[in-house]
Amino acid sequence: MAQKPLFESYISKSHQNGSECAFSNLFIWRDCYHIYWCVAHDFLLLKVKRNNVDFYIQPFGGRDEDLPRLMQELKEEHQGKPFEMHGIYDFTKERFERVMPGLTYEEDRDNWDYVYLQEKLATLSGRKLHGQKNHYNAFVKAHPDFVYEPITMDNMMECLNFGERWCDEHMAEDPSLLCEKYAIQEAFLSFEQLELRGGAIRFNGKIQAFSFGKKINEDTAVLHVEKARHDVRGLYTAITKEFAAHAWTDVKYLNREEDMGHPGLREAKMALHPEFMVKKYNVIIG
Repeated sequence: MAQKPLFESYISKSHQNGSECAFSNLFIWRDCYHIYWCVAHDFLLLKVKRNNVDFYIQPFGGRDEDLPRLMQELKEEHQGKPFEMHGIYDFTKERFERVMPGLTYEEDRDNWDYVYLQEKLATLSGRKLHGQKNHYNAFVKAHPDFVYEPITMDNMMECLNFGERWCDEHMAEDPSLLCEKYAIQEAFLSFEQLELRGGAIRFNGKIQAFSFGKKINEDTAVLHVEKARHDVRGLYTAITKEFAAHAWTDVKYLNREEDMGHPGLREAKMALHPEFMVKKYNVIIG
């Protein structure tokens, strides 16, 4: 947490709206992804060790002309062997192409971020979102007693308990949820320090859905986690709409992160009709 100002000073220089631009994202997932960092030649460099694979996240900051020197030093560190960089935005790809032409980039579609207009999610207006509005209306009709409430110290433990139970109940079908459970715990333990905003839906006297995220620049927020009961029609749509409407009136865009190649997630995220995608690429340097 002590490095938060340093990280954000470098990340803000990119003026990008990808999910990697949220220090909170890097912090809550740091143990699962074994994230290491250093500053070299005025670049913030992040290294990930995940499932016996090492790779670097795109560098933040620095000058274009210093990129070749940084890459050469990384190559020497790897004893001349090729190494991988992941999550490269178009902005960073263009930086590399200016000073290191000839690299081959591979689109990493599973990790593209879905970015939506806040106003559209907050209102579900327009023909394209008519189906989502129907789901929301069905939820409201079935649960007229529902209330939206911001996540505060008063309900934080209840939200945490709900998130932990949600992960436990679905872990058999998706073991990676153990990492997400840890990330949720980390987020709630440092909620205020990370400057997170959260919202929850309550009915029948209980928290039944929640979401939280972080504003990363003047016009964009990244939503890290969204959890809701699967057996309640329209509940996911409701927390999406209510959270956008109540917590994010000061931004234009909401980045709801990637689908990780999960067919169900991809279908759900596409159904909300993103305004644009944050494309990401992988590249082997060596």
